[in-house]
Amino acid sequence: MFVNSKARTWTCSSTVDVEIDSFHRSLPGYSQTPLLDCSSITELALKNVFLKDESARMGLPAFKILGASWATYKAITKLLQLPLTANVQAVKDGIAQKHEGLTLFAATEGNHGRAVAKMASLLGIQSQIFVPQYLNKSTRNLIENEGGNVVVVPGDYNEAVLRAKNTAHEIGINGLLIQDTAFDGYEDIPQWIVDGYSTMMHEADSQIYSITQAQPNVIVVPVGVGSLAQSVVTHYKSRGHPCTIIAVEPESANCLQMSLESGALTSVSTKDTIMCGLNCGTVSSIAWPVLRNGVDVSVCVTDAEAHESLLQLKECQAVIGPCAAATLAALKKVAPRLDKNAVVLLLGTEGIRDYEVPT
Repeated sequence: MFVNSKARTWTCSSTVDVEIDSFHRSLPGYSQTPLLDCSSITELALKNVFLKDESARMGLPAFKILGASWATYKAITKLLQLPLTANVQAVKDGIAQKHEGLTLFAATEGNHGRAVAKMASLLGIQSQIFVPQYLNKSTRNLIENEGGNVVVVPGDYNEAVLRAKNTAHEIGINGLLIQDTAFDGYEDIPQWIVDGYSTMMHEADSQIYSITQAQPNVIVVPVGVGSLAQSVVTHYKSRGHPCTIIAVEPESANCLQMSLESGALTSVSTKDTIMCGLNCGTVSSIAWPVLRNGVDVSVCVTDAEAHESLLQLKECQAVIGPCAAATLAALKKVAPRLDKNAVVLLLGTEGIRDYEVPT
């Protein structure tokens, strides 16, 4: 566990586009995802624990469509010189008239690529989704079912990102990379993905306030490359009231914690984990400065701890996957440090899926 005592008083500003919420509401299948009360988990000894259940978000089993949809929309409206008030049909018409061969590219461990493929299908264009060689066949099939052309890369996630980047570059103006990992010279679209996630926090704040007449002051967020965590820190550390941000990673993919401990962006070699959506070895370059300053506590959990927490959350009617359950596993480690009256928000980022139960 890494604790940053300075993060408690650190603040930032937010420049998120005001059009994001209305854009998401305009998409097919949009509705607020549920907020589940998990305060009955007695070992926590906390009075207010809520899980934002992202197991069914616009027809997909994860929150990723919030970022992928907004970034794709904003990138294409910029390309077509359309205003951010343009509706989806206007964007489709613009593509047909000016960029008929437009193709979206992305690298993924699963949910991000599936979301990009879904957005491409919605806009009537092609997508190529690059995946590491170890990604299971069932996940690849799910991406293909959304219309994505899956390209298997002989290597890990970082290699898949490199291949997606290079292939999009070779295509030229009609190759559009929609990636949540930022690197030198590629920062706008990853930032728009981060911005798109803000809808989840706006929903959760409203839902929690209707129950408690208070705002969450402890937020637990899973970390892969750190894009969601960047969105969470930016949202809550810009609101003018103290809060604690707890970041959770797999022990086998702890790039954020290693970076926090060293004080510099640090890549790690990862190993297989049931928390496959968090199996990332490098923190996004635009997320790092925000997380370095704004994350209060960094916690790593094992596969066994995530699985155990998943079973506990089932008793709260949460049908979620191990990446989402990792938030409870982290909270159990930090709970003794917290005020029993804290209002805790767990970000349940994915729905249930098949995985090998750890022994």
